[in-house]
Amino acid sequence: MLSLTTMWRRCLLWVLLAVAVVSAAVPTPREHFGFTPGDDYKLADYTELTGYFQKLAKSSDRIRLVEFGKSTLGKPMYIAFISAPENLKRLDHFKALNRKLALGEATPEEARKLAAEGKAIVWIDSGLHASEVAPSQHSPELAYKMLTDEGDEAQRIRQNVILMQVPCINPDGLDWIAHWYRKNVGTPYELAPLPWLYHKYAGHDNNRDWFMLNLEETRHVTRQFYQEWFPHIIYNQHQSPAFPARIFVPPNAEPLNPNIPPAVMEGVSLIGAAMRERFAREGKAGVLSYHGYDSWWNGGLRTTPYFHNMHGILTETALHSYATPRTYALSDLPDRFANGIPTKEPTMFYAIPWMGGKWGTRDAIEYMLTADMAILDLAASRSPHFLWKAYEGARTAIEAGKRGKPFAYVLSPTQWDLSSAMDMLRRMNLAGVAVRRAQLPFRAGNKEYPEGTFVLPAAQPFRPYLVDLLEAQKYPELKQGTTGPTKRPYDIAGWTLTMQMNVQMDRIEEPFDAKLETAASFPAPETLDHRENASFVTTGALLAKNAKVRWASDGEVLAEGRAPADKFGRAAWELSTPRVALYEPWTANMDTGWTQYVLDQYKIAHTLINNGDFHKGGLRARFDSIILASQTASSILHGARPGEQSGRGRYSAEAISLQRPEYTGGIGVTGLGHLESFVREGGTLITFDASTELPVQFFPLPVRPLLRAAAEGPAGSEPPSSGYYCPGSLLRINVDTAHPLAFGMPKDAIAFSSGGQAWDITLVKEHNTGEREVRSVARYATSNLLASGWVSGESAVLGKHILLDARHGKGRVVLFGFRPQFRAQPAGTFKFLLNAIYVASAKSL
Repeated sequence: MLSLTTMWRRCLLWVLLAVAVVSAAVPTPREHFGFTPGDDYKLADYTELTGYFQKLAKSSDRIRLVEFGKSTLGKPMYIAFISAPENLKRLDHFKALNRKLALGEATPEEARKLAAEGKAIVWIDSGLHASEVAPSQHSPELAYKMLTDEGDEAQRIRQNVILMQVPCINPDGLDWIAHWYRKNVGTPYELAPLPWLYHKYAGHDNNRDWFMLNLEETRHVTRQFYQEWFPHIIYNQHQSPAFPARIFVPPNAEPLNPNIPPAVMEGVSLIGAAMRERFAREGKAGVLSYHGYDSWWNGGLRTTPYFHNMHGILTETALHSYATPRTYALSDLPDRFANGIPTKEPTMFYAIPWMGGKWGTRDAIEYMLTADMAILDLAASRSPHFLWKAYEGARTAIEAGKRGKPFAYVLSPTQWDLSSAMDMLRRMNLAGVAVRRAQLPFRAGNKEYPEGTFVLPAAQPFRPYLVDLLEAQKYPELKQGTTGPTKRPYDIAGWTLTMQMNVQMDRIEEPFDAKLETAASFPAPETLDHRENASFVTTGALLAKNAKVRWASDGEVLAEGRAPADKFGRAAWELSTPRVALYEPWTANMDTGWTQYVLDQYKIAHTLINNGDFHKGGLRARFDSIILASQTASSILHGARPGEQSGRGRYSAEAISLQRPEYTGGIGVTGLGHLESFVREGGTLITFDASTELPVQFFPLPVRPLLRAAAEGPAGSEPPSSGYYCPGSLLRINVDTAHPLAFGMPKDAIAFSSGGQAWDITLVKEHNTGEREVRSVARYATSNLLASGWVSGESAVLGKHILLDARHGKGRVVLFGFRPQFRAQPAGTFKFLLNAIYVASAKSL
């Protein structure tokens, strides 16, 4: 008979052998890639990355790989569920359990049992901003560690946490960046910026789409967050922090949005504290908090979860450029951060200063792995806490809604633009907002509503999100000292959806009774009503079938066979399929990308033209309209100059790049001449915000600019101490609805402005005719300008022109003093742009 000691030794041997077999079966990242992720000058592309995760899924029962959507260009997107095998076998059970808690559907007694039984759900994504390369390169390392580490901590995490790891959340961008860098590494152009957007439509703005949900990737992820899995912690990885910090972790900077549940924000700080403590224990220097990244805005991947009772975590890890390392001397480091905190002395929010040295992608990966493990360990040790807290947040929101003020938001089916109203409800519903439809007429707030009215009750688990999107924002006056200027917001200051999309929504304060059903769909009928954005889709479809479509002098849309023959015969314009060009510079302009998105959504075929098209000329023969998205005149004319070094980076010019010659230059003087000829010969030039400088300055046009937008600065920095400043807000404008560019618009509208332009017309009235005629289409309101957000120095623009139609020769220049298609969000001003495009191709009858 074997002794007890011998038996224990044999058991231990078998355990060690089993562990060795499991570890041996799981390929290391180096075995798959041929290099260790983070090695200098090496980047894996998306096929290689997902290939590794597919190998992991075949070699371990601790991972389940699931495709959850396709990217904009059709690449599969994956989630790797990593947990203990017994948890993965019961994924559907834990998913249903978590959903019940997150939506507040359990009784308190049941909720406590479910919280004890469930597993904390932690989401970690990588690669949203593709030029920030370390996150996607780190993802194989995290997965391998979580599958093979047999330490107590890793086992506890696998037992108590379901990790949802997304290896790369922007597949298209990773491939573009990886292949571009491989092409350039070892050449003078090694650090050259990608000359086009690393997302087809959005570029860097793919992290600015999380309440509007325009992009395919955003929608797929949103569905996982607010319809399927309801993660407790959502960790969104980025690069870079304020130099010379090595990583930013919570707590976040001021201001705090009052609609964010306080317990969520305290939880974010708690998670940040766990991260900071782990970095300190591991002796990793350069950890910065409370700088730059605020908690005001509701549009980012890490911020939108706040309003859903979830803990959104952002880190920004240091980056030089791509996979190229750099060594920093102490003298390379500034003495202070932008907010005045010293960089070389310990402070509360920068406890261990980083004093320089070599930094590469591998260093960034090590910091991210530390952050990963801090989050996962905290989630594992407090799993019931996070599940109960999700339930608690949902119930708190529901009970607050029941008390009223508001009790509900009511949207009548009688709308100026029903198609945009339905679109708004569709997007909010995807983000977890419960929408009901009245089965019978009802009365609320001293008003009668018909059957079919939509009701958004405030008594729902994501009440903070509902309220934040539908109420006006009032950005707080945060000053340094008592007399300093107001702090610049990290992103935009105001975003109220009803205002942006021209939707009429009633806020009902007190409880009311109505027979309601869940709204499962939000259909908008096909229409030719010019007030409806959807009319442009119908118009385009008719023209594609060679049907005749006309506009009456008052803007009524008339289709042959649908309109009375006499009215059709008296129409003012005959429409034709637009011939549209959109300038695509080699400086990766996000405003160009969003313009392309809007054109695609409204089925307007267009040609992307580059500098060479302007150099060749002949533009009028090819196009009726040319669009210049917002971009400075200097950038349009010159672009990146050949042989010119330029600094890159949000906070310092620490990465110096030299662009490849084929992607340098702008349209140049020759192209400017051909553009001017295009207009003189009858073409329409459509310009947004900063790009209006080009025709105003060089054609010239008889208008006088009254202001220049405040210069861009680092997130959280201060705006100019005086003068007009609008950091992304919703403003009231007055519209001349008789002008063809304003057909379908209400006379009082709202425009989104970030910076903006304003003009005076310099021609006296009797000379404002013929080939130099300038007509005002819209003006800034004469009072009460701000609708949502924040603005200063508004007296400089009150009553001034914000949208002009300027004749130039036989053609015209449309000057938008704002961006009517900003991030494809302000549907209420899309008609200005769509009208301008169709007018440019129309024939006057």
